[in-house]
Amino acid sequence: MDKLARYLSPADAAALMQQNASDLGSTEVAVVRNLEYVFTPVEYYPLAPRVTEPLDGIAAFAVDMDGTSTTTEPLAVHSLEYMVRRFTNRMTKEQWSGLDHEKDYPYIIGNSNFRHTEFLVGRYEGLLDPAALRDAFFESLAWTLGCMDDRHRRKDIKLDAANCGLGALLADGEFKRITSSGEVSSENAAGISQRFVGRFGRLFDAPNRSALISAVLDIYYYRYHSILRLVERGEGNRLSEELLGEPGRHLVEPMPGYAVFLALVKGLLGDDAPAMAPELLKHLPAGAISEADARVVLSVLGKRFEAEPARVGLVTASIAYETHATIKAIFDVMREEVVAWPIPEAKRDSIISAFSDYAAFYDGFVCATDASEARLKPHRDLYAIALYQMSIPREDYARCIGLEDSEPGIISLRAAGVGCAVALPNHDTGRQNYQAAAHIVHGGLPEFILLRNLLLVKGAR
Repeated sequence: MDKLARYLSPADAAALMQQNASDLGSTEVAVVRNLEYVFTPVEYYPLAPRVTEPLDGIAAFAVDMDGTSTTTEPLAVHSLEYMVRRFTNRMTKEQWSGLDHEKDYPYIIGNSNFRHTEFLVGRYEGLLDPAALRDAFFESLAWTLGCMDDRHRRKDIKLDAANCGLGALLADGEFKRITSSGEVSSENAAGISQRFVGRFGRLFDAPNRSALISAVLDIYYYRYHSILRLVERGEGNRLSEELLGEPGRHLVEPMPGYAVFLALVKGLLGDDAPAMAPELLKHLPAGAISEADARVVLSVLGKRFEAEPARVGLVTASIAYETHATIKAIFDVMREEVVAWPIPEAKRDSIISAFSDYAAFYDGFVCATDASEARLKPHRDLYAIALYQMSIPREDYARCIGLEDSEPGIISLRAAGVGCAVALPNHDTGRQNYQAAAHIVHGGLPEFILLRNLLLVKGAR
């Protein structure tokens, strides 16, 4: 049995790493920056060789959530902007115009929430208002402990409060009674928390940068999770107009073509796949492909995946509550979509049934709570866990396709061994660096299916 570890000089370790990369067929190494509290500043990842040629078969798809399969990226950005407004006390557009598409967006999408917050704290730290940060944290603490059932989120914010000197507040009998009584809501959290600012506010202090970033991050989670709670109660349509200025749609929706993609690759559409051509074509430029040719593509793919369904894993750097609330909402919307699909009623009913339990639908389901903030994208851990959950042997990694909308996600895929890493840029991520991607598909899932044939060899069955 191999030894657990070998102890080498830096020079010998470098030589061994070069040999390991050669054995893996790697010609690229990603140097990934760690979070500031991790001892080693960087990690070195030999990247799986790019898979650019068409595949003769697909073992599995590993699919990112935010921005790739769901439209939650604008909600996350909104919550990050709210977070900055709260800790700088600039709540109006007149006081601060908001996050900058050029200077902020490339660094606040696709990484872990801690990394996003780390960047924004560094960028806007000169505007930080200590009293505003204190008040926003107290409010976030009261709401999270009073309204959230997620034990991980409750545990984390208690730890952050203790690290910021608020152990006495957490032990206070009145505070414990109120936050466990069901009295707290989004409407009264600010008022309730102010009762305790007067008594305990002087104790609040972030003694180091990690504690400061964690406290600020709790404000982001408060905003994001309070909105998701309203979505769960059916208020997503109202919030879409109120928060994003987009009336007539759900706040949380599947990305165009996602429902068709899932039904197709899981073998649920079969011979009826060609009927979905118009649904996909409406998301592509006119003339990109004729309807007749689109039907031929879908006919081949429908038969191919009916005979050999692919495994599908969902992988996200969102924490458990966000992931489950989002995917539940997505599957609710997809079932509504399927009702109108032009396929036989029995087939519709079968797909609606398959979409009724998202946890059973996916072959792998991995979120940030399955790892830690220090090991999220661009580290390989989440995708490595997904490959394990889907029971994919290492020799089949080259037959897996990863779908991502961000540079950190692409690096994570290739570091985990998935050389066929496909970038699906969207409106918010289009400025990211996709140098590590094996394929870049600007037209999203509809283009990936109809024009790229899901990267299968033409006519593969």
